Amino acid sequence: MKTYIFVRNKIYRPSTYYRLYQYIAKNNTNSNFKVVEFENNRYYKIKEKTIFLRIFNVVFNSLLPGYTKRLLILLQITLIKFFCDKYQYKIYVQRECFPKFIGPIGSILLNRVLSKANEIYWDFDDNIFESKEISTYEKMLLLKYTNKITVGNQYLVGKINELYKNKIVVLNTTDITMSNLNLKEINQNRSRTYESEINLIWVGTKGNLRFIEQVIPFIDEAAEIIDKKVVLKIVSDGIINKSTKKLVIKNIRWERSLAYKEMLASHIGLMPLEDNEFTRGKCAFKAVQAIGCGLPVILSNVGMNYTVVEKGNGILANSKIEWIEGLNILSNNFELWKEKSILSRQLWEEKFNPNEIKSIILEMVDN
Repeated sequence: MKTYIFVRNKIYRPSTYYRLYQYIAKNNTNSNFKVVEFENNRYYKIKEKTIFLRIFNVVFNSLLPGYTKRLLILLQITLIKFFCDKYQYKIYVQRECFPKFIGPIGSILLNRVLSKANEIYWDFDDNIFESKEISTYEKMLLLKYTNKITVGNQYLVGKINELYKNKIVVLNTTDITMSNLNLKEINQNRSRTYESEINLIWVGTKGNLRFIEQVIPFIDEAAEIIDKKVVLKIVSDGIINKSTKKLVIKNIRWERSLAYKEMLASHIGLMPLEDNEFTRGKCAFKAVQAIGCGLPVILSNVGMNYTVVEKGNGILANSKIEWIEGLNILSNNFELWKEKSILSRQLWEEKFNPNEIKSIILEMVDN
């Protein structure tokens, strides 16, 4: 049976890569798969220095090719099914088929393809309804025809009408890279720098930089009372230029392997968030990656973040005082830091181990 997988971008979109593609990448040559991307890789590689370049990039590397490709694939499936009624296929939609706008032709074709599909799966890990990322019409179609809906947390379950909740399965977002990590060896290397230097790390897209920027003044105040060098590594496709008194900010251009390497060389993972309807739907993935690498974490008490410290392996901090105290405690007590590091890894292995998730994903797309 042919499986058509609709994604934004399989490599550079974190939700697509970590929710799906990391599990099927080795099987991507399978002729029964067809991964249909909306955004090409150029969209993520172009450095947008002007508004004109940004508009050009969005139009010619996302909207036009992405929308056209979706229409052509849906038309192709429709014609094959029309001329061969026995043709069997699955549809897997990661987030949405048509971001923001579906249009009349897209509406007709998507309705036709979904209504004739043998199996349909829909996955999302953000509150895409609050952000208006998915049109009301496409949401209605997917709710109606989907066999199974996989979401990233319980908060997102609450965003689905009671009528369709029997279709929902909660799947955590995790990172398969951390599967075979030797924490004892890694912590031996971390211990060598702990006495003289504390490395904090935040990993995220440029659209989320404002969250870490808001707490930099708190981190800087903590750095003034911590009798060590304090470095904040920001691993992102964007940068922060902000003056500080003692805190050292290090901008690192995001690459998947480099982000992993920097986490292994850090001491504390950070995930600050604002508290609003959209962030409550987030799946705490930055924090999950951090605990997977055995990092104690300091997180805002928003959304799913509380589940990533449930072993006492980190600190929930919303106020300035809580951020400063949390950083101070974890930076000046190595035995406590080590204990929380081990607890972080244990929690990851218990709740975010990718093996079970992988089997569920492959059952949906590869059978």
